[in-house]
Amino acid sequence: MSIGTARYIGFLAPGAWAINTQLGQMLPHLDCASSTGWTAGTAFAATVLALTGVLVARNDGVSTASRTKLFISRLNVLLGLAFAFALVLQGAATLLLSACER
Repeated sequence: MSIGTARYIGFLAPGAWAINTQLGQMLPHLDCASSTGWTAGTAFAATVLALTGVLVARNDGVSTASRTKLFISRLNVLLGLAFAFALVLQGAATLLLSACER
């Protein structure tokens, strides 16, 4: 992976969370009308996307890299795990609460 791409992989987890949060406002209406599980599906798909970013950031921090690159790589891993945890909680909430309870 090129240096330019690896530098921005840390935005994958927050981006997945932001998109999931916006879809979480729109998809419950569709879930209630057609009794589907799009909201939970998108939450868990975003979790997989965030964890993919974590794995890429983890593999990017080789021990021969500069200290700054190691710091950014490890910071991306920690932030990605935090956002992945938030996405898991959002997905669990959509499984526990019905979309029609408004």
